[in-house]
Amino acid sequence: MKLMKKQTEKSESKKVKKKTGPAKVKPKVPTKSLEKFADVQRLVQLLQVHQTELEHQNVELRIAQEELEVSRNKYVNLFDFSPTPYFTLNKDGIIREVNLSASKMLGLDRNKLIGKRFNSFTPADQNDIFNSFISDIFNSSVKHSCELTIVNKVKQQFKVLLEGIELEDALEPEKKCQVALIDLTEHKRIETSLKESNEQLKQLNATKDKFFSIIAHDLKSPFQSLLSYSEILATDIKSLSTDEIVTFSTELNESLNTLYSLLENLLHWSMMQRDLLVYNPLNFNLYDKVNSIIRIAEHSAAKKNITLSNKVDTEISVFSDANMIRSVFQNLLINAIKFTPEKGRIIISSETKDDVIEISVEDTGIGIKEENISKLFQFDTIFTTKGTAGEKGTGLGLPLCKEFVERNYGKIWVTSELGKGSKFTFTVHRAIS
Repeated sequence: MKLMKKQTEKSESKKVKKKTGPAKVKPKVPTKSLEKFADVQRLVQLLQVHQTELEHQNVELRIAQEELEVSRNKYVNLFDFSPTPYFTLNKDGIIREVNLSASKMLGLDRNKLIGKRFNSFTPADQNDIFNSFISDIFNSSVKHSCELTIVNKVKQQFKVLLEGIELEDALEPEKKCQVALIDLTEHKRIETSLKESNEQLKQLNATKDKFFSIIAHDLKSPFQSLLSYSEILATDIKSLSTDEIVTFSTELNESLNTLYSLLENLLHWSMMQRDLLVYNPLNFNLYDKVNSIIRIAEHSAAKKNITLSNKVDTEISVFSDANMIRSVFQNLLINAIKFTPEKGRIIISSETKDDVIEISVEDTGIGIKEENISKLFQFDTIFTTKGTAGEKGTGLGLPLCKEFVERNYGKIWVTSELGKGSKFTFTVHRAIS
């Protein structure tokens, strides 16, 4: 029994051993494999960090691109809608870009301007200036400028200042520059106007200085005569004969008439300078007006035995300012008497040409040199010479005649021959019926 029990225990023990088998031994992991695994883990972590950074950079890049697009749109808007005309040109002066203001100035659509040479809108004689301007821009990094004339599609001209600088664009191989056009047309007009005004002021000042000199000289002589004759009459009248009194009185009268004529001309000139002389036209008979002037001048003409003839058509009436025309006749007649020698003739005549009347004052005087004719009607030259009897003048009469005739929408001119006389002619308009 004991033997069977032992055999049974042995067999069960063997069964258990068969079931469980021998105990498994855990394999040892090499150290190098562990280090490689750690490196992989660190690499993965680094890749994750870099991925995160790349994602942030992508976000920043996208934001930068959006900002760049906004900036570009702002630049485009500023370029397109700027009130200043802008052009983008290459080294050959060919238009690559142009804004709306420039398109408007040249009178052409932008798509028609692209590819055209800029100097096709400038005068040919200014090509060298433009070419030098473009060359300077691409040969230095600073801004350059020049002044040119621009001629647009309808031949309208603009005086402009060009300001240009080279553009830095690494993305495009072609070098380009941007040029702004500053319209100087109005500035130049004002500048020219100021220069003309300045020149006129200089001429006026020179004329006034000359007037003061003439006035001082011409007033001195008549006043000396007046003082001398009036003193004789005041102190010695009782001892003077009747003929002497008449002579002195006559001389006094002539001196006073000379002074009055001078002062009247000065008054008219002064009023014209201040635009105070009012143009007041009316209808009047020309023949009667000439007769009234002849009566005033008869005494001066008689002293030189000069014959005065009124050959104006008695039926002619004119539409003019009567006072101005009277002054014209008076100055021309006094002038003719002054330069006509003894026993000469002065004829006043008229000729009708449609609605215009030509009136002439012709004398048999000494005539005028050709080079002096252009000086007669100018205030800035004030030309004067002594008459055949030593008469003096101010030189104001003929310039005033020109002013008065032109105020009445007429013209005045002179033809003359030395030694044979002169013929002054002016025009007035016929009376309005």
